[in-house]
Amino acid sequence: MASFFSPEETNLFGYLSRAFETFEQRPLTDVDSLVLSCLSYFRFQGEDVCGARGVSVRELFQAEHLEQMTRGLWDSEGLMRVLALTAASPRFRDVVVSNYVDDFDESAEKQFSACVLHLPAGGAYVSYRGTDNTLVGWKEDFNMAFETGVPSQYAAIDYLERVALSIEGGIYLGGHSKGGNLAVCALARCSEAVAARIVRVFSHDGPGFTGDALADELWQQCADLVSKTVPRSSVIGMLFEKQEDYTVVESSMMGLTQHNPFSWVVEGNDFVSLEGLGRGASFVDKGLNEWIASMTREEREGVVETLFSVLGAAGEDTFADLSGNWQASVPAMLRRIGELEPEQRGHITRALTLLVQAFMPDIELPQLPGFEPPQFPDLTELLSEKTTEA
Repeated sequence: MASFFSPEETNLFGYLSRAFETFEQRPLTDVDSLVLSCLSYFRFQGEDVCGARGVSVRELFQAEHLEQMTRGLWDSEGLMRVLALTAASPRFRDVVVSNYVDDFDESAEKQFSACVLHLPAGGAYVSYRGTDNTLVGWKEDFNMAFETGVPSQYAAIDYLERVALSIEGGIYLGGHSKGGNLAVCALARCSEAVAARIVRVFSHDGPGFTGDALADELWQQCADLVSKTVPRSSVIGMLFEKQEDYTVVESSMMGLTQHNPFSWVVEGNDFVSLEGLGRGASFVDKGLNEWIASMTREEREGVVETLFSVLGAAGEDTFADLSGNWQASVPAMLRRIGELEPEQRGHITRALTLLVQAFMPDIELPQLPGFEPPQFPDLTELLSEKTTEA
């Protein structure tokens, strides 16, 4: 097992263990942006980090707060390691975290959090949190399939306009997963005065937008400021019609698990880039986006509402609770599926089939002329049997 500080690791942890230059010595990069994007996942404690003066990263690394800071988040151990390494890093430890907000509203189906990271060399990085482990957070993400603006997107724009007043110098925006989408949305919809101060926007495997969301001339004028990175098996980052160019990076994991930024391969100070998406991932992305595009807005909304009525049937609030109590949650969800109309059940089984494919798209397929990817079984009959048993 690698030691806590392992410069030889080819991932974000290794980068943080060996990147000793300050931002004065080496400007901000895509890898730095991913580090700063991860910092917005923490549930920071105390009032000081919420104010305009803020608190340095090294001061935020306090053992008594670590459990609260990572509660309900994905890969809490990895996040704790990131915080420890940034607090020790001469490149990151003097970054000051300010204007932290965490707004969770179940009734509005809103999960929004962000913070400002003031860089020692000047300027600041506005970091938007990606989706957490809650059903509400994921429901808001899925709402993007039929809404041109969800609550967190409006919040991201308002937040940028407010914090820009307290930022000296240039402004960077960024985030991982939904956070990347929020950063791009804020760029496209902020005031001209704020837009003129934005240096670069980073989207790390952030989902795209529906066709009419960013179709105007204003977006075309600022699109070249976006730097988007996605892993080889990207699914989340390739959702919906594509407005942004992107760079494909290598990952040490497979399928949908490549969405985890700690799996992205870093050599030296840069990501290891690839020519394009994996063949299996392209097949899944094409099928998923074509399926979404084939439905009307009302049909998309109906599918999302039905899917989350199934997930919510167990009465749990997070995916961790669902998996931790699967003996009760799975039968409850299967019973709910059994109550659906045949058309609704068909949509849900289609979604589950695509999800299965997303978890394993890059099992290497024979590179033969005319080779067709394997057909996955229709889950309708299986689910019908299970609901009968339940």
